[in-house]
Amino acid sequence: MAIQENGPNGPFKGKVGSVYGYKLNGQNIIRGARNKNRKPPTEAMLLNQQKMKVANNFIGSVKALMQYGYRHLAPKGSIIGPFQTAQQHILKDTMELDADCQYYVNVEKVFVFRGPLSPPTGCSVERHGKMLHMKWTVIPDYADKMFKINVALFNTNNFIQLDIGVAEVNQGACTIPLVGYGDEGVPIHVYLGIWDSFHDLLSDSVYCGIV
Repeated sequence: MAIQENGPNGPFKGKVGSVYGYKLNGQNIIRGARNKNRKPPTEAMLLNQQKMKVANNFIGSVKALMQYGYRHLAPKGSIIGPFQTAQQHILKDTMELDADCQYYVNVEKVFVFRGPLSPPTGCSVERHGKMLHMKWTVIPDYADKMFKINVALFNTNNFIQLDIGVAEVNQGACTIPLVGYGDEGVPIHVYLGIWDSFHDLLSDSVYCGIV
């Protein structure tokens, strides 16, 4: 059964005969019924399925970070939003095969933030208990107080943390606490990025390492 909207010429939701109607990212979609593929999957197809599964599991675990870091990259009115843009990046730029031909996400290649600003350089991080001490090179172009540092943290056990504007870039260092973190045996991945707080622009993130 389908539900008609906005009169006889309007879109519908549901099934009419062999046609399906639904809304996806704000657009009305009509498609035919999908035919079942009865052929056994090839090795390449199985690898691609595994690749998609690994990528989707990863992007799902850091969705909140990616929604922030990619919010300016999705064109207005497009069916491709921040999540889909981040998903494309993970699939295209970060997927690698290990010695057992199993896909994994190379976290050193992940961009948690994306933007036109030049990223920070000389980044390092040290952990002392539940405090993280971070350093970066002071950049003359970012001497103004409106340029600030963003910090993103996550691990493989569903811990994420986003600290926006924690220090001015011209300070060259900052210290932040781990909030609500209890998995002492699970390493945390640390990323830094620059935020123009006046124009709300970002740089690409830089991977600082694990703590």
